[in-house]
Amino acid sequence: MNGRTALGACLVLLAVLAGALFLDRSQQLAPVYVAAHDLPAGAPLREGDLVVIRVRLPAAALRHYLQPDPGQEVSGRVLAAPVRRETLVPAGIVLASSQAANLVELPVQVDQGDMAQGLRPGDSVQVLAAYTEGARRGRAVVLLPSAEVVQVLQDPAGLAGTGEERGVQLRMPSDRAPLVVAAIATARIFVVKAPGAASGQAPGSPATPVEPDPAESAPDPAGSGPVHPPPGRAVVI
Repeated sequence: MNGRTALGACLVLLAVLAGALFLDRSQQLAPVYVAAHDLPAGAPLREGDLVVIRVRLPAAALRHYLQPDPGQEVSGRVLAAPVRRETLVPAGIVLASSQAANLVELPVQVDQGDMAQGLRPGDSVQVLAAYTEGARRGRAVVLLPSAEVVQVLQDPAGLAGTGEERGVQLRMPSDRAPLVVAAIATARIFVVKAPGAASGQAPGSPATPVEPDPAESAPDPAGSGPVHPPPGRAVVI
C-alpha cells in the first residue's frame, strides 16, 4: 500500500469516526422533570409530584426546564403557576417558598348563572366585573386575567341532597386581591374559563417541540376552545 492510498484510508476512517461521534451526541437524551399529576400553584411539592423522563431538546431550550440536580432538593419548593399532568416543569416558576410565590386565596361568591359550569380545582379562570352604576356603568373590567380554582363553593345541601354552586375559592397574586374585593362590593361578578386553560403550558414556558425517549412517558397537553366573555367593553386594570 503506497502513501497516497494509506492517507486516503485514514481520511475515510476519520470521516466515519466523526460521523459516528456526531450521531451519538445528537441522540443523547437529557433528564428533565414532568408533573406526575395536575399541580396547583402555591402548594409545596411533595415526593411523587414530579417524575423524571429523558428528552431531546436543544441546549437553549433545555435550560428553561427543571432538571434533576444532586445538590438541589425539589421537595418543599413551591410552584408560582399551575402545571398540568405530564407537562415539562418550567424552571422559572419553581420558587423556594410560598412567601416567594406571593399568592393568596380569596373566596369569590357569584350569582347563579354568572359562573362557568363544570369548574374543578386546578382550573384556570378569569374574573370580570360588570358595572351598572357610577362612572364605569356599562363597562366590563377584567379583574383577574388568570386565577386558579382551589375549591368550588356550594350552599349547604337542601331537600334534594345536593348543594348549589355559589362561587369559587381562588388562588391569586396578593396585589390583585384588594381590587377583587372592592369590585365584589360594587359590581356584578362573572367567573369564566380562561383562554387556554387546558393547554397544559404554564406561563413563561417556551413552546419548543419535545422528543422524548420512546420508552418514557411524553408530555401530552390537551387544547381548549375559545372563550366568549359576557358582552360589553372589557379592559384589564
